[in-house]
Amino acid sequence: MTPFEFHEPSSIEAASELLGRHGRSAAALAGGTALLIDMRHAELRPSHVVSLWRIPGLSGIRANGGLRIGALTTVTELGDALDHPAWRGLREAARALGSWQVQNMATVGGNLCKASPGADLVPPLLCLDATLSLQSAGGQREVPLDGFLTGPDQTSLAPGELLVRIHVPPPPPRTGTAFLKIMRRLAVDCSIVSVCARVTMEEDGVTCREARLGLAAVAPNPIRARRAEALLAGKGLDEDTLKAAAREARAEARPISDVRASAEYRRHLVETLTARALALAVARARQGQADE
Repeated sequence: MTPFEFHEPSSIEAASELLGRHGRSAAALAGGTALLIDMRHAELRPSHVVSLWRIPGLSGIRANGGLRIGALTTVTELGDALDHPAWRGLREAARALGSWQVQNMATVGGNLCKASPGADLVPPLLCLDATLSLQSAGGQREVPLDGFLTGPDQTSLAPGELLVRIHVPPPPPRTGTAFLKIMRRLAVDCSIVSVCARVTMEEDGVTCREARLGLAAVAPNPIRARRAEALLAGKGLDEDTLKAAAREARAEARPISDVRASAEYRRHLVETLTARALALAVARARQGQADE
């Protein structure tokens, strides 16, 4: 690991100024579970590391219909906080992310800003139509998560800009989500494939009002399977319809072959996991309807 200067600013403005001044030679430190590994393997060699932990107000979860999640909220906190059918997929993704030790250190904002193709928290947040608050010394802007990731390890953050909060809008009634993930070794490996499904039902409990499908580890960044979603909207969600959507999700995936799995095996997993996640999301949506 190459030598670096360590900074601990106490405000977003100060952190933004440091990151902007040092540009590509600087890195922001949140949980460090990805940054420190990248530095140890010499994949990143920042001359300046800017810790965000002395900046107040960047952690915690506020539920008020929707969710307001601070960027420094740990994955453990996220997994412990959510127990509603509409949030269940996000909780499952948090609990599937690495080991307990990693979850205790890793942050929600860090998982998003790492922009990994297999980022566990991105598919459920895509399904939940999350938006991001980005702040710098020059002000604040709101952007959708969909489009924020621009490539492996790349985001639309401007120089000196920080992710400070994640916003999830209130879910419609009769909404359920589910997250499923396959990896080679339990709790210590990256995804081979992960899938999140969100289903909102009509009052009849049979017809799909709208659906979302998020896929990870099958493209340069996690993606929405929009053609598969379109097959579900307005349809009765019987087994044949779910299987058709799963086949379409498979067709939308663009996986590569690597040390974890072949591209063809990943496509097979997309189809299998999508059908299972959709069925589970439908059951949870109906559960939410029964609880209303």
